Amino acid sequence: MKSRRALILVIAAAMAPLSLHGLALQPSPAEGAGADDASIYAEGTRAVNESRWQDAVGLFRKVAQIHGEHAEGALYWKAYAENKEGQSANALSTCGELRRSYPSSRWLKECGALEIEIRGKSGDPMAPQAEADENLKLLALNALMQQDAPEAVSILQKILSGNQSEELKSRALFVLAQNQSPQAQALISQIARGQSGPALQIRAIRMLAAAKGKSADETLADIYQHSSDAQVKRAILQSYLITGDSAKVLAAARQESDPDLVRTAVHTLGAMSDGADLLTLYRATNSSQTKEEIISSLIASGHNGVAPLTEIEGSEQDAELRRRAIRNLGIAGGMSAAPALVATYEKSPDEETRRAAAQALFLANDAHDLVTLARSEKNTELKKYLIGQLSLMHNPEATDYMLEILNK
Repeated sequence: MKSRRALILVIAAAMAPLSLHGLALQPSPAEGAGADDASIYAEGTRAVNESRWQDAVGLFRKVAQIHGEHAEGALYWKAYAENKEGQSANALSTCGELRRSYPSSRWLKECGALEIEIRGKSGDPMAPQAEADENLKLLALNALMQQDAPEAVSILQKILSGNQSEELKSRALFVLAQNQSPQAQALISQIARGQSGPALQIRAIRMLAAAKGKSADETLADIYQHSSDAQVKRAILQSYLITGDSAKVLAAARQESDPDLVRTAVHTLGAMSDGADLLTLYRATNSSQTKEEIISSLIASGHNGVAPLTEIEGSEQDAELRRRAIRNLGIAGGMSAAPALVATYEKSPDEETRRAAAQALFLANDAHDLVTLARSEKNTELKKYLIGQLSLMHNPEATDYMLEILNK
């Protein structure tokens, strides 16, 4: 092929002077080959998109034989199409050809992933140690884990204890967490206990909770009890949100002296919509700051926060905490909290508490009760406050009351 191409080029060069006399030269075969290379490659990609695997194999074979600029990609796509057609041995052979002919090709990673997939499905997974690329190494590891290969856990352990990148270690932890073998679960529990450093420990705690659910709770509680690292403890408290064990969060919060960790526990209980445990913690603490956090977190508990907020607003001696509970009752309870809020407004002796109740009714979008209270209110300043709340509401009853006032 090369000698024929050289001969044609020599003939074309000999004819070059004739072009000065108005004779147009045809493109050289090299230029024509480039055009064929691109057009056949495009036909091959269309065949892949249309799942015409046999056509794709033939087209990409032609491109590879031209040895043009698309040859490397053509070899990968030929292997891809061969695998789709069920010719896995041919696909592996084509990837080998790419590796031999173009050792620096950017398509080698794609072929490497394809080889791992093929060998994994055949029950002969590739050894991760053989892969230099981290992504391919993890693909090989995942294939090993799916085959329940006993050496996979030990390889993962070496990666996690070695000097690999943090990204690789994190992804290796994820692969490990998916495996339910006793060896894999024992390893991830060891890492969660801090045997591979604090950075991996926090990731392992979260993955342990995600992989094992409530069955991880006792391990997490033990780690929490024996840890002095606030970040580790915070990760455990947040992981209980995944496992759903509010009792463990409450227990940790009641024993915890670090106010930041208590705050994390309170927010976690709120996210778990556990109003009862938040009320238990409220009763047990003497910290005004913790009580404020609990009252705020009861909003996140929705309707589960209504009864605790009602109790707090009825029993709390601290006026500011009580008003905060009243306002949040309007947000958490909506219209269902209206009777309690109206009762609070009517029986409260101080104006600030009544203002808090009025604001809560506004937050609950209860125009009806606000209008009723405004009509009967004798205190000028409170009446103005009630009308001010109504003026902010886009509600027909509030609008009618505003018109009633204007028409007087």
